[in-house]
Amino acid sequence: MSQFIRYGLLGLALFATGVGAQNATVSRAAELRAEKLATAAVLTPLSAGAAVRVLSVEGGWVLVEMNNPSGKVSGWVRASALNMQAGASAVAGLSSGREAAGNNALTLGVRGIPTAAPRINRHALIIGVGRYGDPSVPPLPGTKLDRYSATQMAQVMQVPEGNIQYLQDDQATGDNIRAALKGLNERVQDGDRVFIHYSGHGTRYEDPQAGGCVEALLPYDGMSKGTITNKEMANLLASITQKTDKLFVMYDACHSGGLVPPTVAARTRGVLNVNDEGALRPKFAGTSETCGNPVNVRTRSLVNEQVSRGALPQDIVHLSAARNNEISFDDEQKGGLATQYMRDCMLRDAKDLDGSGAISIDEIRQCAQEKINRRMQNDTNYKPHNLVLSGNTGFVPAWFSQAAPQAMMQPVLALVENKPSTASVPPAVKPPAAVVVPVVAAPAAPAPAPSPAPVTPAPVATAPVQAAPSGPAPVAAPIKMLTGEQALQQMFEQRNAKRKVQVTLTKEALVIGQDALEFSVKSDRAGYVYAALAGSDGKALYMLFPNDLDQHNKVEAGQTLKLPQGNWRIKSSGPAGTNHLLVMVADAPRDLTALGGRKSGPFLTSLNDAEGRAQLGALLTTSRLVNTQACQTPASVRNNPLCSDAYGAVLLPIKEIP
Repeated sequence: MSQFIRYGLLGLALFATGVGAQNATVSRAAELRAEKLATAAVLTPLSAGAAVRVLSVEGGWVLVEMNNPSGKVSGWVRASALNMQAGASAVAGLSSGREAAGNNALTLGVRGIPTAAPRINRHALIIGVGRYGDPSVPPLPGTKLDRYSATQMAQVMQVPEGNIQYLQDDQATGDNIRAALKGLNERVQDGDRVFIHYSGHGTRYEDPQAGGCVEALLPYDGMSKGTITNKEMANLLASITQKTDKLFVMYDACHSGGLVPPTVAARTRGVLNVNDEGALRPKFAGTSETCGNPVNVRTRSLVNEQVSRGALPQDIVHLSAARNNEISFDDEQKGGLATQYMRDCMLRDAKDLDGSGAISIDEIRQCAQEKINRRMQNDTNYKPHNLVLSGNTGFVPAWFSQAAPQAMMQPVLALVENKPSTASVPPAVKPPAAVVVPVVAAPAAPAPAPSPAPVTPAPVATAPVQAAPSGPAPVAAPIKMLTGEQALQQMFEQRNAKRKVQVTLTKEALVIGQDALEFSVKSDRAGYVYAALAGSDGKALYMLFPNDLDQHNKVEAGQTLKLPQGNWRIKSSGPAGTNHLLVMVADAPRDLTALGGRKSGPFLTSLNDAEGRAQLGALLTTSRLVNTQACQTPASVRNNPLCSDAYGAVLLPIKEIP
């Protein structure tokens, strides 16, 4: 085992396994900074001998917590300014990712990786090429660190260690990448989730068949034996995409030499700026002088290539490190700027900007873009590159509760296992339509569907999301209160678009005090029906079905389930306005018992606050059986929908009128 691996794992183990906060002292006068950048804002000066608690070690910087007169404060300090315990000191004392005696030393720590159990239905393929077979291709030493950053991202997304495959440097030949994707397709089951991360050079070359320049990834042997274009990658991913609940692909590379081609020195030795110590290298290897000019580009993005082969944009997420006329950078000490900052934001720094109770991939992107802007601020040679997000921009990699300390990113699934919240429902918040008739007989058999036309979900927006131009980091906006509709919309955006659900309302407008809510559900797959309602008051969320009076929520493929069934009814009682009904058909049953303690009659309630929304979202998007013995081996999950988290859904409005 190389020194790189040995010391890398030491750093990971030391700070990821709950050792968490160890004590240290400041060895010399220093400054506590808001970011791990030399130009970041100073939070407070540190005097020699001051006591701090070490939370994480990353790329020559240490995240610490200390007491001051105004309370606890946390920030970043140079590792060289601390006296730490033996293990941490050894890690921090290494050369912070620089080449040392032929080995790379990784000082990357982890703080607060969610402890929610890994799920067997999650997979990752992590590819890094920092050393190429062709000596004319400049090296990218930071890609070795990207391997660990991408691993941490996979862990946050609950990918088990045994489901992560790595291809690094000479392992990442074109043929090996193709073989790995084919093997991944064989392992992935219907409804699984997949994360693919590539860090290395991108390139662009002229292809007569395409009528212009095409963009591609550069494998270890790419210069002599071909590249992997977006078109070929879409073909390789086609079968996987047809099965996955969500496919998340991240390219930490760029496909253009930019408007000003980098100098030879920049490619071989890297360039420095005042914000940090790591030399930056462009992640583009030109194979065609003509195609270095972005004006000639006629290629399509990976998402567009996938959609042209039948993929649904709702079910795919693609993040690129740069626009097609920009250069992205590799930091020799910390890895690719895109990867290290997406990791930081996914693990701890992204904010729940809309107060939804969850961190979306676009909120993570915005956080990472701000960090890139600060890293490249006032650089005399290059502007910040802009992260580009395509496909399902509302994708939530993991559910987090805003009620937990933001710095620790406590997972919701851990919260709901603790004592339920004692918050009570305000008197003004009531089910907008609830007259419950007690059960006096067994539930009736499903009735035929009524005649109105089915309601189908609106298509998801697919335009790429691009970061704002470089400049001063924007001031974070205050967290806004979501309406019930917006909260359900975020859950709706996590649906699997390949699962077709139809919902038909008997009446789309209900007269207050007169009409009752009635609807029917039909799915192209067998599953379990769940219905949540956001009231017209905009304040509360309710689980209408299943409920205490009716637990019969199983539906067969093609069967019409009419609700309410049996002897419970929901009568319109105002206030006037618009309710929103989310109807899901999940592959596997959900465990709603964790929402117990919040009841309105027979209905589970989840107040429209960050914690309530996060709990409801976590439960609705998780199979009850995925972490049980029934779903623990590859054989047990093969063709077994009970081990799938996927669901189809419809979200529709219901008016209440006087």
